[in-house]
Amino acid sequence: MVAPLPHTAMYPDTVLYFEVVTRETRAERRRRTREELVASAMRLFAERGVASTSVEAIAETAGYSRGAYHSNFETRDEILDDVVARVVGSLGPELLATLRGQGSVLERLAAYIRGFLQYCARRPMETRALIAVIAHRTTAVADLYDELVRASLSDIVALLEEGQRNGELRPFDPVMMAGIIRRTLDAEGLRVAHGAPVDAITDELIATFTRATCSAL
Repeated sequence: MVAPLPHTAMYPDTVLYFEVVTRETRAERRRRTREELVASAMRLFAERGVASTSVEAIAETAGYSRGAYHSNFETRDEILDDVVARVVGSLGPELLATLRGQGSVLERLAAYIRGFLQYCARRPMETRALIAVIAHRTTAVADLYDELVRASLSDIVALLEEGQRNGELRPFDPVMMAGIIRRTLDAEGLRVAHGAPVDAITDELIATFTRATCSAL
């Protein structure tokens, strides 16, 4: 039997301490690896599209082996889910706070439009990656994105219904209008991510949807 090292004999808790630290470090390393693989995938999806991006390319760009990729992601859909969740997660709470914040309905709608397009201008790579993943539309990713879109649409619908109740907005189908707003923002957001002038597009969309919904015009 091998005798314990002197310091572990004197301080038996030291062994447990180092085991815990090692496990935590390993978990942190795994989390960092996964995050770097997702960042690599986002960059390549934005540049090449999903179909033209291989597992090997994602791993190599991140500085890892194919084995490291497969130890973190069991399926291709899993990394696509992570890309969608990361982009929407970084933007969704901010937009939701805008819709539920202070100001008139039209002011909040304008802030929502401005906030989304400013994000696209500020984070073009993430925007292009998100659109590329959505365009790829595997079943699992489609379900995830559709769930996120439904949540976003429900918030816009609630805002429009509030405006109709208080007389600020004219009568119209709020579900249909929310869908038009969301699809328009997705299309124009991609243009902004490719370098189109964000301020001009923002001003035009705010003016367009104000005219389309306001009861006083």
